[in-house]
Amino acid sequence: MHFIFDIQDMNDILIVPDIHGRKFWEPALEYKGEVVFLGDYVDPYPYEGFVEEDAHRGLLAIIDFKKQNSDRVTLLVGNHELHYYNDEFQASRFSRKYYGKYHALLTGETTAGLFQVCKQIDNYLFIHAGITKLWYDAHEDELKKLGDSLEQQINKLFETNIDAFFEISSFRGGYHDAGSPLWADIHEHSSEKEHFDGNIIQIIGHTQLLGEWKSKGNIRLLDNRKLYILKDGEIELYP
Repeated sequence: MHFIFDIQDMNDILIVPDIHGRKFWEPALEYKGEVVFLGDYVDPYPYEGFVEEDAHRGLLAIIDFKKQNSDRVTLLVGNHELHYYNDEFQASRFSRKYYGKYHALLTGETTAGLFQVCKQIDNYLFIHAGITKLWYDAHEDELKKLGDSLEQQINKLFETNIDAFFEISSFRGGYHDAGSPLWADIHEHSSEKEHFDGNIIQIIGHTQLLGEWKSKGNIRLLDNRKLYILKDGEIELYP
């Protein structure tokens, strides 16, 4: 399948929110600039007519796209990838049938390095569910030992202490004080009296929207099955 659009500014960033086996992401294959996938490639919603085979096939195509464009394509991990790292924790729509295939892609020697938890570009942080101040403060001592930049800290923590990313608050049915950057609910961000680093704009998915994308404080929530461009500090539909 091919898509042809006008040549874009190479400084623009194409953002691909939660996929879950859908096909709306495919125009990204023809995009020539920076592309950031926000995670949640798998575990489709049955009522939408997509099945796990669609999700698996799509993920393989996305991985191939990343391999061919490693310098400009970023694949973030979502909470629906997280439970394929360790099946002791299984969230909604977990697929026992596809566990082995997804686990191999996410942890295998040739593909594990293709995925990361966050990507920072200037003052924009691309991350699946967003960092709350409460979660960061709880892990601050450990994080600061892992790197000088926020991107280094979060990505390294995922390598050294993945359990920290299985933390889920009551907003999503868990028992932790705060949800991790893969599980934080938009209501957690909204309810915090003091937000995490107001100088950073966090671009997230995770909380599905039925209408247009939403802006709440320093959070930009884009999970509505559409592609977006970050252009000159503004978020626009693509194309």
